Amino acid sequence: MPAAGGLTDDAVVTYEFHDSSVPPPFHRSVTLTVTKDSSHIVIDSYGDVLADRTDPTPPAVWSALGASLPDVTGLTVDPADTGCTGGTGITLTVESGGATLVDLDPQFCGGSNSGLDVAIDAWIAPARDIFPSTSVLAPADQ
Repeated sequence: MPAAGGLTDDAVVTYEFHDSSVPPPFHRSVTLTVTKDSSHIVIDSYGDVLADRTDPTPPAVWSALGASLPDVTGLTVDPADTGCTGGTGITLTVESGGATLVDLDPQFCGGSNSGLDVAIDAWIAPARDIFPSTSVLAPADQ
């Protein structure tokens, strides 16, 4: 059954934040996978899992992602701004009803793809807010 904004009940949202190259005590990359029923977050530092948690997806969060889907379906990545030493990156995919609705992989360094990070993070925020902050789930002293 379709949800608001075109997300079907079988949709899968995957958000990944790829941290910059910093020493392991400070490096935090995040993978957040959201379905209608559950949300799963993994925080790692260069492959070492520091946090791994699954919580139910509140119906209001699923509805918010569906209703605001147009906020990310129209975003485009500047292909000239790919690959950057020391930068960060985000991958966002939304698959719904057997189709890929969103497939973004911007890199951020020296002003590249300016504003895409803000737009993507704002869109995924209702799902990310299900969990405590990264600094709580995976403190730098861990």
